[in-house]
Amino acid sequence: MLWVTYDSVRKVLVNRIKLLPLLIFLECGQGLVYFLYAYFTGNLIFTVDYLLPGLVTAIFAASGTFLLTYSISISPLSSVIPFLSFLPFFTVIFGALILKESMTLFQLIGLILLVLASFIINFKGKKVNSFLGLFAQLYKDLISERGCVLMILTSLLWAFAIPFDKISMGFVGPYSHALYHSISSGCIFAIARIFSKKTPWGTSKYLYGHNFNSSKWFILLGVINAATALLLQFIAYQNFDVGFVESYKRAVSLIANLFIGFLIFKEPINKFKIFGTLCVLFATFLILGIVK
Repeated sequence: MLWVTYDSVRKVLVNRIKLLPLLIFLECGQGLVYFLYAYFTGNLIFTVDYLLPGLVTAIFAASGTFLLTYSISISPLSSVIPFLSFLPFFTVIFGALILKESMTLFQLIGLILLVLASFIINFKGKKVNSFLGLFAQLYKDLISERGCVLMILTSLLWAFAIPFDKISMGFVGPYSHALYHSISSGCIFAIARIFSKKTPWGTSKYLYGHNFNSSKWFILLGVINAATALLLQFIAYQNFDVGFVESYKRAVSLIANLFIGFLIFKEPINKFKIFGTLCVLFATFLILGIVK
């Protein structure tokens, strides 16, 4: 649920602060929280072996974070977040290839159902006369909302980074990895900001005006939410297969974001979103092994 709250906070902030400065504030704020905790608890660890997997996860995770934050700035939260259902699907694939992890048949069925549910939730409800026409309409609905395509790409980037998160923690533990992850992401965004001033990303054409003073409490809330959620996520990676963790997290997030989008951002709910949400709920039962 912490990630759900964080998505909502980012949705508010991205309409007030330029994209790259916002990401720098959030990542560096998390880094400060992790540094204080790791330093005072004696969990500040670094080894040379950490550098390569740590760098891989930083680059791919930061790229995914950038695309996610941009996508929720241009599209409704309840439309784009469902396409993060591709994240557990891709994570299972990379988890199997890189970490040699596996899932049961029913859990894989639940994953596929999660992906199908994301298309159902985004369906605009136009009349179709055949299954081929249905697939064609689902594709049109997907590409008609730019943020949806970006969210699928976000899922791919994050899914590749996640196995390297688990590898990285084998060298420094979850607390130090969370620290280096946030600081390195903040540095990547800072470098991107320096070189983007003469591009569309550095102008108000694609970004909203900078309004830090009225947003500082939202930033603080976002930092605390993200710092806690990411650390708990890393600890979960150490105890469970990464595909299982992402599947459960994404199912909960899909359901919660649908209602948050309706209650807070006044995004409409239709019968397709309700049916898609029920599919998500059933998929969650499959993934958790409740339904066999």
